[in-house]
Amino acid sequence: MAKQTIAATALLLLLQYSLASRLSEPLTIKLFGSRTAGGSAAEDAFPPAAADSSLSALPVVLWHGMGDSCCSMGSIGSIKKLIEDKLGVFVHSIATGEGEYADIWSSFHGNVNYQVSHVCDQLKGMEELRGGFNMVGFSQGGQFLRAVMERCGHKLPPIHTLITLGGQHQGVANTPGCRTDLSGAAARACSLMQLLLARGAYAPWVRENIVQAQYFKDPCNLGAYLANNIFLPDINNEHEDKNDLYADNLASVKRLVLFRFDNDTTVVPRDSAWFSFWDGTSVIPLRQQPLYQDDWIGLKRLDEAGGLIFEQTPGEHMQFTLKWFADKVIDEYLAGDYD
Repeated sequence: MAKQTIAATALLLLLQYSLASRLSEPLTIKLFGSRTAGGSAAEDAFPPAAADSSLSALPVVLWHGMGDSCCSMGSIGSIKKLIEDKLGVFVHSIATGEGEYADIWSSFHGNVNYQVSHVCDQLKGMEELRGGFNMVGFSQGGQFLRAVMERCGHKLPPIHTLITLGGQHQGVANTPGCRTDLSGAAARACSLMQLLLARGAYAPWVRENIVQAQYFKDPCNLGAYLANNIFLPDINNEHEDKNDLYADNLASVKRLVLFRFDNDTTVVPRDSAWFSFWDGTSVIPLRQQPLYQDDWIGLKRLDEAGGLIFEQTPGEHMQFTLKWFADKVIDEYLAGDYD
């Protein structure tokens, strides 16, 4: 029976998040503008852009989200091209699998600790990043890049700005659509879903192989979370023995920019993008948590230095246009003189 529960939970996690990724996560629904009269889809997709030689912009590293791939022109590939065209800089888009299918599959199935370690080794060897760089993480790629910063930032060239869009920095507490403000039958159904997840998400095979289980945080059983989750408690320095290196590394960035999607129903709770934590009854803002007050990962230091920035944008999870990305991310945070 236990094995059946574990298998059912693993399948449930995959199905739930696969469905959510098809509906809202990959940048394929609202990324491109509609075709206008007299213009092609490709022409409409990209805002007018040209490299500006007066800007001293840095190279950029991207990590895609769940159900996506590094280089598809229907998603992250178009973001990569947009940054290259506007800033004239080197852009590296991380792949954790060989080829598009394997890259997509690795965003569901794999060990995130191994993936982060591989990316650390990869970035250390890239000559194009020697003068420093910026990083942008999309959805779960946000906390994965934060893990890179915390675990190996001291071994990398200077990282100026880390931007996360719709990240799950305090994990997810339930399946997509199970908002914290539901009532009645919907709330009861989501409670059941959470119970099923809690029974299997921390089981050995699931926690080692299902990516989303590695940032599942059950607010009703934090003991099990701390004892069994192999990824999130570590990068949030939630264990009794703190790793001071994590705080020093993250506090060394000039800016950590956290974008929240206001109508996000994929990430539960949506304010996990801002490090807020749902305790089972209410959402606890970052500055009211020990994580911040005792500066477990350097956020307080970063905040006091003016480098912790909370941004928000209307819409569902990972739903934005290239123009929005150009205006709000590239122009505001990636372009500029970093000397």
